[in-house]
Amino acid sequence: MTLAITSNEDLTRVVAPRLPSAPAVYSAQHTEQYNNILRLYFNQLDNFNRQLEHGKAVDYLDFKTDAVYTPEMGRVGWNIPDQTLQVGMEYDVTQQIGLETYARVQNNTGVLIPNGTVVGFTGVVPDSALAVSPYLANGATNSLYLVGVMTHDLPDSGQKGYCTVFGFVREVNTSAFTLGDILYASPTVAGAFTNVKPTAPNNVVPVAAVLQVGTTDGIIFVRPTIQQQLYYGEFTKTDSQSPAAINTAYALTFTTTLLANGVSIGTPTSRVYIEQAGLYNLACSVQITSTNSSQKAVWIWLRKNGTTDLPNSARIASITLNNGYLVVTLNVIASLLANDFIEVMYASDSTNVSIATVAATAFAPAAPAVILAVTQTEQ
Repeated sequence: MTLAITSNEDLTRVVAPRLPSAPAVYSAQHTEQYNNILRLYFNQLDNFNRQLEHGKAVDYLDFKTDAVYTPEMGRVGWNIPDQTLQVGMEYDVTQQIGLETYARVQNNTGVLIPNGTVVGFTGVVPDSALAVSPYLANGATNSLYLVGVMTHDLPDSGQKGYCTVFGFVREVNTSAFTLGDILYASPTVAGAFTNVKPTAPNNVVPVAAVLQVGTTDGIIFVRPTIQQQLYYGEFTKTDSQSPAAINTAYALTFTTTLLANGVSIGTPTSRVYIEQAGLYNLACSVQITSTNSSQKAVWIWLRKNGTTDLPNSARIASITLNNGYLVVTLNVIASLLANDFIEVMYASDSTNVSIATVAATAFAPAAPAVILAVTQTEQ
């Protein structure tokens, strides 16, 4: 191994040679020995001084491409199978340069995070690392928080390690899967994989592909495909509501949440709140009934934040049916901010109308008075 000199202080490592005592009479052999010793010494000094020329660029470094070596932390060499340089790191991790990308992460969970665990971002470590924990794709945490897959066991003592965000993770248990399977973050077991694509309200995050099936020698290729999570909600009104006065705007109240993520009924229950800003599709159907056969007009529209009617959102229905039903539908796309709320408004020129629900029958499900579907289409 070549002795590297990086500073003037390192020259103190160069020990002057010990010269033999001079003979009593001249000897050509001894003189040649002195010359050789001094020549080697000054050549060494000259070589070391050249190493101190920090400003001089190196044209290139050559690595043996046919040599097998044992990686160690801080050691760089050529990886023959992958045909790239590799560097030894902590935890016996060997990074194939250009083929793998790591994030520096820290485990503060109190338990060991095993190799091959899907992890998500939980906070910031002051000295340039991400705090992570096993990620559960059940919809409770935004998909954007998923980081990658641990490439080694990371102890629970606040130590830092490496999480693969692109590249190979080896020695993973892939025995439950088939070669070529696409693996998703599991919505039921934190940190685990599933080869069954989850459905809403769970997060759908493709994380890796299976390259080798095995219990202890499985290999996956990690490339998380993370899309911004879209939010939604569907709400119904299962009771009836009639206007107290003609030509007066009233807000329709909701009684039931069918499913929701990031959209919710507020207080009063006429308000449907948006947690995240974005472009939303608002689809609503309102079921109207009448108590006589005279013609009556009913207006249905959408209002934002209690004061702003959404432009061109109104629909007007004329009903003459006595105890019959008429359904009014409207579909509006609106740009909404976080914490905005939407209300479905109605008014009539008669009090002899009702926004009515119909109970289930033996042959058909219930017909709610109002159905509102809120679907985010863009962030």
